[in-house]
Amino acid sequence: MKGDGIRVARVEREVQSLISRFLAGAYKGELPGLVTVSMVKMPADLKTARVFISFFNAAEKEEKEGVQLLQRRAPEIQSYINDELGLRYCPRLTFMRDETSERIIEIDRILQDLDTQKSGASKPASSTETSDE
Repeated sequence: MKGDGIRVARVEREVQSLISRFLAGAYKGELPGLVTVSMVKMPADLKTARVFISFFNAAEKEEKEGVQLLQRRAPEIQSYINDELGLRYCPRLTFMRDETSERIIEIDRILQDLDTQKSGASKPASSTETSDE
């Protein structure tokens, strides 16, 4: 139907905001590092939601444990969303580690390496030869 995409986007933003607020209050000390809900993706029926979580200043193992903790606590978070939004169906949450920032850092590192190689190759070689007269 026309407008479904707009509704889905609006609900995604609202779910993202609610989860962010919930995590800031309920799990403040339990999750590693700084936690951000970077994105929520939902299908048109709004029955499921993939929640992408970014962790800053946390080791990869801690990030995985953080996602596992959130997945175990998903029913509690879903209940909160249901109470706040009052949707016909409360979306079933699946938490996933957002690796976008890691990819950006890796791409940036590669670009810097290429730039360093390029600037090193473009410098003229110093003349060490002496002329024989």
